[in-house]
This record gives sequence, C-alpha cells and structure tokens, in this order.
Amino acid sequence: MRLLRIGVCAFFSLIGSVNCLANPPASPPKVIIDTDFNTIGDDGQVGAMAAQLYAQGTIDLLGFTIASGNQWRDQEVVDCLAAVERMGIEKHVKVYVGSDYPILHDYNDYLYEVQSFGKAIDYVGAYSSPEPSPDQLVAPPGGFPHIKPAKTDAVDFIIDTIHQFPHEVTILEIAPPTNLGLAIRKDPTIVPLIKQIVTMAGQIYVPGNAYIDNAEFNWWFDPEATKIVLRGAVPHFVIPLDCTNNVPLTQAVFDQIANHQPQTVITKLFAQAYGPTVGPGTYIYDTNALGYFIHPEFATNAQGVWIDMYNTFDPNYGKSIPYTSNPFPTIPLLQESTVIFAIDTTKFYAFYVDLLTRPVPVKFVHPPSAHNLDD
Repeated sequence: MRLLRIGVCAFFSLIGSVNCLANPPASPPKVIIDTDFNTIGDDGQVGAMAAQLYAQGTIDLLGFTIASGNQWRDQEVVDCLAAVERMGIEKHVKVYVGSDYPILHDYNDYLYEVQSFGKAIDYVGAYSSPEPSPDQLVAPPGGFPHIKPAKTDAVDFIIDTIHQFPHEVTILEIAPPTNLGLAIRKDPTIVPLIKQIVTMAGQIYVPGNAYIDNAEFNWWFDPEATKIVLRGAVPHFVIPLDCTNNVPLTQAVFDQIANHQPQTVITKLFAQAYGPTVGPGTYIYDTNALGYFIHPEFATNAQGVWIDMYNTFDPNYGKSIPYTSNPFPTIPLLQESTVIFAIDTTKFYAFYVDLLTRPVPVKFVHPPSAHNLDD
C-alpha cells in the first residue's frame, strides 16, 4: 500500500492535477476563546476578528466559553449569541455557559471590599450593579438572538475538548479565568494536555485599572482562579497592562474603521460605540492577545517572569506579584510565564483594521471542519 501511494502521488505530481497526500496542508491551530463578552468592546472585537480568522481558515475556533466579568454572565451569553449570528458562524461555533460567580470574589464580597477599603475609583465591570433577573436582560443590537447556548457547560466543554485534542488546544483567556480554574480543579489531568494559554491580564510594573487601581481587572475579578491557572504547568503567554497601555485606540485607527467603505454592521457599531469617546485612555486590551496568538512575531519585548497573585483580602487583592527568577527553586510551585511587554503597533494596527473591516457576515474560504456540537 505504501508503494502504491507513493506511485500515485508521483503520477499526479507529474501531471499537476492534485497535491500529494503525503504532504497534507497543516491544520489551523485550535482555540477556545474564554471571554467576558460585550458587543463591540474589546471582547466583542475579538469575537468579530476571530470569526474572520475562522472563516479564512487561519484558526479552528472550537467555541466561546463565558464567565462573568465585564457584565454578568447571562447578559454576556445573550450578547455573544447575537454576535455569533451577526457574524454568520452560528452553524459552526457554539457558545458555552460558564461560571456566574468567581470562586470567592462574588458581589457580596465586592460590597465588603468597598466597605473595607473604600469606593471604586476605576472599572469594576459587572459589579457596578447587582445581578439582573432574566427579565432584565438587555437586547443586543438587532434584537435577542434566535439561537441557544450549547447544552454542555463551559467547564466540561473545556475538559472534554482538551482530552479530545491533546496538545492541540490553545486557551485564549480574555476573561477572569474562572472557567479554566474550575476545569483544572475538576480534572487536573488536562493540565499537561493544554498546548498553551495566551491571556490578556495582569499588571507587572504599572498600576492597575480596576477598583482602586492596584490590580488589573481580569485577575482582580477572580484572584483565586488566577492563582490556580498561573500555577498550572502549561506554557503561559501573558499580555499585561504594561503592553496594552501602549496600544490605544488612536483617532487615526478609529477613522480607518468607522469611515471604511462599504460599511458593515461591525463598522457601524464600532463608530457608534467609540465615536464620542475615542482619545487618550481608550484601550483595546484583549485584541492585543489575539494579535499575539496569531502573530507571535508582533512581540518586540518578551521576558520570562514568574507571576504569583495577591489573594489576601486587603487593598492589594488581585494584584500581580512578579519575580525575575524562580522564588521557589526547590519546588514546582510557580511557573515561568512569557510576558509580552511590547508589540509592533504598526503591524498590529494593520491586522486589527483589516479584520474589523471585512465583509459581514463572514465569507468562508473553505467549509469549516465539523465539531461534535450539541443541539
């Protein structure tokens, strides 16, 4: 059979009618996007960009998993389902409902934080108001989605998918890592099977952007889950505020997207959302992580850092603790992360503008591979 295959390949190679099956094209990298979704904020932009990358065959988008963060989980699920429909990938990519609450840092815990350490001076996401009831959910632009989330919950989906595709799945972690932390605790055998974790989170040597500005938002929202994930023996690539603070949404980049012709539903939503506010301090955090995942060559300053997490309940709760060498060399307590301190902004902005201005719904280059999706 081997000789026959070689002969067939040689024959077709000579006549130039097919590619030799001995060298099939590489399959696109598999990725789960764990997100605290919003319609057209940084998570929503990642969703739109990832849909385009999926349609062109650059990534194999296995699903979106949702945890509370920017908003309460159920509002995020509604918004993500609507986005999946909007982008035209609803027959191929599912939305998986994850954790409504962090492991310890729930809303009442936040109220105690305020009582103990003072009122918030910066972003607190979902904790800006109590959790809404189902009848208080807000319709996304275009109305409530017609599709439903997957029956499998996010934690089990992460576990099952990593076992199904060992050493192949990247977790793009752009939310508080509650779902991933719970998955690791439920089934620790997934840890050596995860290809890599690429995360936008943390602050290494700069101030935070959450609550009283000591910590970065994603890790402040669930420090306990963060500690679990950071200590997992997985290749970690962290894009912190040290990087994203230097990649703002500039007026020039905004204009390229908002004024692009022909307009799409994405460019219109983008223009409506950012038109009144674009300027210094307008950041597009999570899109930096997607850019690095697709183009690691964008990184211009990457360093090895051992990162731990303050989870003592005090004003530093949720703050990153960086070490330039392993503080526990005799025991495998902390893992070294590759921290991306800077990226090539010219290349990144070109990537960003291109994906956000492509036609919507997406145009599939090839029919995507089928996954075991529950109905």
